[in-house]
Amino acid sequence: MQRHRDVHAAPERHHRHRRGIRAEPARRNDRRDRARARDHHPVVPRLVLLAHPAVASAVSRELGRDLEYHNAIASTQTRARELADAGATRGIVVANEQTAGQGTRGRTWVAAAGTSLLASWILRPAPAAPALFAALAGVAVARALATLGCEDASLKWPNDVELDGRKVAGALAHGSSDGRGGLLVIGIGVNVHQQELPAEIARTATSLAIAGHGVDRLALLARITTELDRIESPAEQHAAMSEWRERSSLIGRDVAVRSAGRDFSGRADAIDDEGALLVHTSSGVERVITGDVVVKH
Repeated sequence: MQRHRDVHAAPERHHRHRRGIRAEPARRNDRRDRARARDHHPVVPRLVLLAHPAVASAVSRELGRDLEYHNAIASTQTRARELADAGATRGIVVANEQTAGQGTRGRTWVAAAGTSLLASWILRPAPAAPALFAALAGVAVARALATLGCEDASLKWPNDVELDGRKVAGALAHGSSDGRGGLLVIGIGVNVHQQELPAEIARTATSLAIAGHGVDRLALLARITTELDRIESPAEQHAAMSEWRERSSLIGRDVAVRSAGRDFSGRADAIDDEGALLVHTSSGVERVITGDVVVKH
């Protein structure tokens, strides 16, 4: 991978057992006690240590992937796609700050420096269609959070991770055909250290810190990488989709949908094996591949 002043890459190696990057789960007290403990013992921002070549190289070996770190970048997703187009196979681009982060359907992902986990993974060959794997990536994030003491994450179709009904993480996937089994770039953003959020999103979004969970971003990066590795397996994808349905915040609820220029309402009945949402309406079942879905209260 190309080197930059604040970018460090290490040779690609494949290690399935990762022992060096250890996590410190949040205490299992009530959230107020956890927040008080966090104020007195703040989480050390280890992710920025990736700016040091020796640290980046060691972490790269632990994760079994090339690793490129940026203190600030426009978008990890854009950079990862550039690297994939240049032939990279199994890399990670991670940043402390994004200045033009990408969200779903052309939206932007806004996060102040040092507050979020912002990373994109290059997967070649592509393990699944982009829409399906973006949904499965939500399972990977939920599983990773559970190992770090945050066990109550739910999933909102198509690719949001929620805590207490508010978005804490999201995934974005881009795929292409290259004659070698295709490639997939999956971008994930997790709100980690924010103590408060802008008023315009505070009712619909949250962070791990606001929810009372003190999580280290470097440990979270390692855990998500492990879980993404797991769901690359077709056999594991079936189990992951079953877990997605169990964690879904939509199934069985009345929803309003905007998809392909149409607005309609109905009951969210199921998620099919390709990641589409099945909505039962007065005129039949609508299969929603992409769109915005809001629970009706």
